[in-house]
Amino acid sequence: MMKRALVGFAAAAIAFVPAVSHAQRRSAPEPMKFSAGLGVALPQSDFADGVGTGLHIEGMASKSLSASPAFLRGELGFAHYGEKNSSGVTSNQIAAALDLGYNFVSTSSVKPYVLGGLGAYRTSMSMDLGAGNATVNDNTTNLGFNAGVGMRFKMAGHVAYVEGRYVDQGNWNGAKIASLPIAFGLEF
Repeated sequence: MMKRALVGFAAAAIAFVPAVSHAQRRSAPEPMKFSAGLGVALPQSDFADGVGTGLHIEGMASKSLSASPAFLRGELGFAHYGEKNSSGVTSNQIAAALDLGYNFVSTSSVKPYVLGGLGAYRTSMSMDLGAGNATVNDNTTNLGFNAGVGMRFKMAGHVAYVEGRYVDQGNWNGAKIASLPIAFGLEF
């Protein structure tokens, strides 16, 4: 009887240990991921009346939420918009945002996701008044929101992403400031 109990216990232990090990492996926290991207920023709304297409640079850190498809992401960004139709107006923006995202489950090598969040957006506008005249500068910092879609994929041994978002940066002197940054980047 004792021999049978020991054999049963040993068989249960052999069957149980790999299951526990597998469960522990799945629940181990994922490391924080960092990424950097570059792209175009298309001005929207009233903002598009004064400035042209911009250059957008971003740096991000993201963390999965307890082995779920949801993630938190913090980001810092900079965008420079040139003048439109010789308007003399240019703009720079600095952004800091916190986003909540969701990775869709996919068996494909392309992994789609959605995200949205809140941020602080510092916009500076500069207007050159012409030959020999002064330049007028004005700044504002607003709370705003963003929402977008993206996809991750493997490229040359790295995880790359392409993402587009609508970013509402509030108002500047009564004019709506919004943009549509479209970025390509790499995770590391």
